[in-house]
Amino acid sequence: MGIVRQVGLVILGISFFTFIALFGHVPRLRSTPIGWINRFMWGILPRWLSYLDRRFTGGYIGPLVSGVGKYLMHEKHPVVMAFYLTLVSGGLYMFVKDGWQYLPLIHKIFVPVVGILPYITMYHAANSDPGFVTPENHERALRSYPYDHVNFRPGVICRTCHLRKPARSKHCSTCKHCIAKHDHHCVVWINNCVGQLNIRHFIFFLGATDVLLTYGVYLTFDILQNVFMHRAVIPSNVPLSSLPWSIYMHLLGIIIVEEIYIGAVFLLASLTGILSYAFTIYHLYLIWAGTTTNETMKWSDWQDDIKNGDILIAEPEEDPPCAEDSEYDEDELCRHWPKRTTQLFYRRDPENAIDLPRGFLWRRVESLSEIDNVYDLGWSKNFEDVFWPQKL
Repeated sequence: MGIVRQVGLVILGISFFTFIALFGHVPRLRSTPIGWINRFMWGILPRWLSYLDRRFTGGYIGPLVSGVGKYLMHEKHPVVMAFYLTLVSGGLYMFVKDGWQYLPLIHKIFVPVVGILPYITMYHAANSDPGFVTPENHERALRSYPYDHVNFRPGVICRTCHLRKPARSKHCSTCKHCIAKHDHHCVVWINNCVGQLNIRHFIFFLGATDVLLTYGVYLTFDILQNVFMHRAVIPSNVPLSSLPWSIYMHLLGIIIVEEIYIGAVFLLASLTGILSYAFTIYHLYLIWAGTTTNETMKWSDWQDDIKNGDILIAEPEEDPPCAEDSEYDEDELCRHWPKRTTQLFYRRDPENAIDLPRGFLWRRVESLSEIDNVYDLGWSKNFEDVFWPQKL
């Protein structure tokens, strides 16, 4: 049981710290211990290691590690994808090698189907166009979404692509393109951007991985309990349900160690499934909320400024000045969008105080919920926008 506990803790620890590294920056976790550990991992710890490197090696190791990190995080490569495929393929091999003979016919039909889904969905997610903004489709990209004048304003030119940036787009330095409705560049699994045209493929890939891991946990646990445990440890006339919990877990640990292949697949699927489900739930939440990972980071900046009292909202006491009208003219490129906002905000800069625009009554924004998200059309329309995206 000691070996099982150690292996389980290692896998669980890796999954936990991977979760912190990837999700510790989100607004709801930023002020929690998870957010603190994330800042420690990405900010404080690298500075400490850099200091030790300069002190004991003259700065020799730092550039090497930095070069490897930049290659893994900012270049198109198959390394992480190969690692994922190795885990999936190795797990399937170990399961088939020792567990296939114990499967009833129905599962022998379903295992190949469930097993091949992650490969198919990963291929589509990794090789599909995420929504590259090009001179040929630039006009259509501008018509996809309106500018919300909060996180996205018209007239911004991409310094690399030299094109006017569509609302909700972002330039990806790895893909070397602006991406329509940019969510994030996925280094962990597909090494491709997730955007307007392929986020559905990414969701299908996450779902296929969840199904594989869940099915793997169910089958391996069933084999461990109903085949090996009954045959090797428990007399046939003693029901497992009558055993005390401590004895049951002890016996299960013995079986996992003895039947190493099935036990390893059970532990791997159980503990990595936590991370996979976390990814899936997080992205489904973003779709439900009508936002993206990229926009969540922008909203987190607004959240910080609101807490500092730096965001003011206008309540007009007369018609707004005509000077503002020119900024809203470009919104007319997206005429079909059903939701608009007339809110006007002012972001105070403590280092550059200027007079507030006249013609409005200004008050401090107390909560992020006071700011309209024009991209949130309700959960059904949000999901429709993801799974049946507008063509570019």
